[in-house]
Amino acid sequence: MPTPIKLAILWHQHQPYYRAGNQFLMPWAWLHATKDYLEMAQHFERHPAMRGTINLVPSLLQQLEEYLSGEVFDPTVELMSKPAESLTAPEKELMLDSFFHAHPERMIERSVRYRELFELQKGPGRERRFTEQEYRDLAVHYSLAWTGEIARGREPFKSLIAKDRGFTEAEKKALAKAQRENVSKIVSLHKELWERGQIELTTTPYYHPILPLLIDSESAREAMPAITLPTNHIAAPTEAEVQLEKGIQFFESIFENPPSGMWPSEGSISNEALSLIRKNGIRWTASDESVLAQSLEGRKAPCGDRIIDPEYARFFPWRIETPEGELAVFFRDHGLSDDIGFRYSSWNAEEAVQHFVNNVLQIRSGLIDSYGEAILEHACISVILDGENCWEYYEHNGFYFLDQLYHLLTHTPEIRPVTFSEALGPSELKKLPLLPQVKAGSWIDANFHIWIGHSEDNLAWDYLYQATVALEQERTQAMALSGHDREAVLKRIEAAHKELMIAEGSDWCWWYGDEHFSLQKDLFDELYRMHLREVYRKLGRGIPEELSIPIWGRFSDKADIEGKKYSAMHPTATFSE
Repeated sequence: MPTPIKLAILWHQHQPYYRAGNQFLMPWAWLHATKDYLEMAQHFERHPAMRGTINLVPSLLQQLEEYLSGEVFDPTVELMSKPAESLTAPEKELMLDSFFHAHPERMIERSVRYRELFELQKGPGRERRFTEQEYRDLAVHYSLAWTGEIARGREPFKSLIAKDRGFTEAEKKALAKAQRENVSKIVSLHKELWERGQIELTTTPYYHPILPLLIDSESAREAMPAITLPTNHIAAPTEAEVQLEKGIQFFESIFENPPSGMWPSEGSISNEALSLIRKNGIRWTASDESVLAQSLEGRKAPCGDRIIDPEYARFFPWRIETPEGELAVFFRDHGLSDDIGFRYSSWNAEEAVQHFVNNVLQIRSGLIDSYGEAILEHACISVILDGENCWEYYEHNGFYFLDQLYHLLTHTPEIRPVTFSEALGPSELKKLPLLPQVKAGSWIDANFHIWIGHSEDNLAWDYLYQATVALEQERTQAMALSGHDREAVLKRIEAAHKELMIAEGSDWCWWYGDEHFSLQKDLFDELYRMHLREVYRKLGRGIPEELSIPIWGRFSDKADIEGKKYSAMHPTATFSE
């Protein structure tokens, strides 16, 4: 039998925290729950020999809990089941604005009726063209479009898809019930697969912050020396550790076991971040091959009795020595990961799968040719990518691609699918090649330009800094109190701190700047500033006027900002914990 190359695939499942008060401003956590999260686990269930890793972010898991408990209201989701005859004019407008947020070719055009409705809503006066029946059909089709392929082959989904139009309120209600039942199975199925060893579950700091920047914003200079940083220096390692601690605790409260591994938000690592990750009991973590390349700077490294060339470095887990102990770090193959994430969606599924497997086999052959077959004992190819957003670009939600991929991977003797912990095995980390230190970076261009450096990003960081200072001032003053007074103040501080932690998440700055565009940029901007306003409100402080002014477009000629006044927050000394 040939010695197989180990292949470790990690699917990263994440949504930012969309809650504002008692409602969700955007429905993406729910929509991906009905379309992706259960189905990605079901693909493993369908292929018992397949092994892999799924990373679940606490802020996503919390939202799923809040949906199922009914604790939080989602106006978009509620409109999927509200009787058409009861819809108000604003609700109809919301449906027409939101219920076509789906890939036109892959999701809307699968249904003749949905395509008709899509065409009908174009142009002025659309609300007058929609009858009660058309609003009813629209609600059903929006829900069906965001339904996983496996569920679509079962009832009641199958019959509704076949009917295509003329849906009744009873059918709408049955569909909503079935969607809720599927969402309720997500955690239990993941837990079952983990308990039987088929998948490994990992997590991320609670609200998905960029750990290196939260620990020290100066870390951005390691990859970008000339970057313009925010006015105020962020240096909050305690905040970063709280995000880690609370994320791990929440994960363990749901799955009853602590994670061995962690995918850091956006694959962002630094020496300080790795030390904190290890301090919190994590055995392995991961980033991108580009971070490894800039950290090695062309150096070779020993692996067993061999010296590994930089071109093959990404095919091995590395050992990092931190002040808190040793940590294994995997570096994903960027090309293989992006092939799945961005390239194969337009390919025939069979050709795409064969192309992927051939690339894996070529890597195996290259390692054997260079180092001999014994090197495969140490080697592991890492493929890490978003496990939800890419599938709406695939035909049939990626079902045929994943089905054939898992089948071929488990029937190719030269390849052994593994979890990341399996790749490490029980052996000591001393056997791994040593990486003396890492240069701080993320899985995007091995730097942090997406989240810091643009004027909008930097202003967002300055606002976060000011809110952090305000919270710390209140915390210091509370220490001088006693009894019930101190207890009441600390309770307010705790509530304010939760809002601050949400604002520390990476997703807000993802949309600031000119790197990414979304029709909902204004909502992301409003959510970010809302959480910062809540920090001040919960502390009982006056809310800075600047937080009522959008950040997005503040520095763009395209933005209509006439009449708006901007007064910068007063710069203060560097805040360090």
